Amino acid sequence: MELLCVKVKKGRLNGAADTFNTYVVLKIQNLKSTTINRKGSEPCWEQDFMFEISDVEKGFMVELWKKGLIWDKLLGTLWIPLTTVEYATDEGSGAWWILHSEVIKNGSEICGTKTPTRHEILLDVYFAILNDLDRRSHYRRASLQGACHSPLDTCSSLSPMKSALSMQEKELRYHKVICVMTKWDSRLIRS
Repeated sequence: MELLCVKVKKGRLNGAADTFNTYVVLKIQNLKSTTINRKGSEPCWEQDFMFEISDVEKGFMVELWKKGLIWDKLLGTLWIPLTTVEYATDEGSGAWWILHSEVIKNGSEICGTKTPTRHEILLDVYFAILNDLDRRSHYRRASLQGACHSPLDTCSSLSPMKSALSMQEKELRYHKVICVMTKWDSRLIRS
């Protein structure tokens, strides 16, 4: 399993500010998460989402919706292949993405988007890498709960990894999961 972190930051929408009340929907491997609504042509959501990813060969959808009185209207969509997502230890500044109006399919599976709109969204998307301190902290907690025997056992059981991966790469993947889990736990404690 990989831990995908997505921060929906801001938007730049084409049109009069008073006509927009928008939210963003993320669709990843049968999961769906939604931001809160924001008004204006430059909405600021600043919301974090984390997803456990089982298949990094796929991708995920980002949709921008305009809240309506009876029905909501899709303003734009974006397909991000997971193979293009980089690994990081922490949040970055993100990148601006142009939203599109059409989805490209290969059979029944979405594989891209086309026909750009004039709407953009700022996203920070990365797979989390954990540092050694976070990994040890998580291992101690897991051991106390009887969840695992050793960091390497836990690492190798996280996902079916290709045999070409070195032990160091497996460790990096394990570190990434623990970092985000630790960050997530500390957010819950503060709430």
